[in-house]
Amino acid sequence: MRDLGRTRRRMRAMVRQLDLPRMSSVEELCAAVADRVGRPVRLVPRRMRVGEPSGFVERRADADVIHFEQETSGLHQAHIICHELAHLLCGHLAEAPSADEEAAQVELETIDADMIRLVLGRSHYEGAAEEEAEILGAELTRTLVLAPGAGTTSQLAPALEHRKGQHV
Repeated sequence: MRDLGRTRRRMRAMVRQLDLPRMSSVEELCAAVADRVGRPVRLVPRRMRVGEPSGFVERRADADVIHFEQETSGLHQAHIICHELAHLLCGHLAEAPSADEEAAQVELETIDADMIRLVLGRSHYEGAAEEEAEILGAELTRTLVLAPGAGTTSQLAPALEHRKGQHV
């Protein structure tokens, strides 16, 4: 059984070690994480299908791409992106494919490319990795200086709603 308290302490220590300044946008946070991990981070908003997670990271040869739900509140999007950034910071993703491997994969894709990316993006995560990413993602979200009222109770419920009222 994992020790949740220990995981929280490790993730908080990681945020302190990152020594991130207060930032006003997830884009600024992505740039800081990209500098830290030494790879570009790109954001791709998209409409996730039923059954898909709210976000996932796709490791490409040239960059890490964070796909996130576009039809949810800005606060929820920030939380999703921070969770995926946490996977990058924790080193949960497999090594990036080479450009040749990536090109070969594109040639072989006869089933839905989005589904392949979803499966490949999540296949290496374990329960412990998701726990770390959720805790570190929450800590990263706290480094953001959001617009006035972004953290108020009045915005909490809409931030947790997803896809026309379905809660996640």
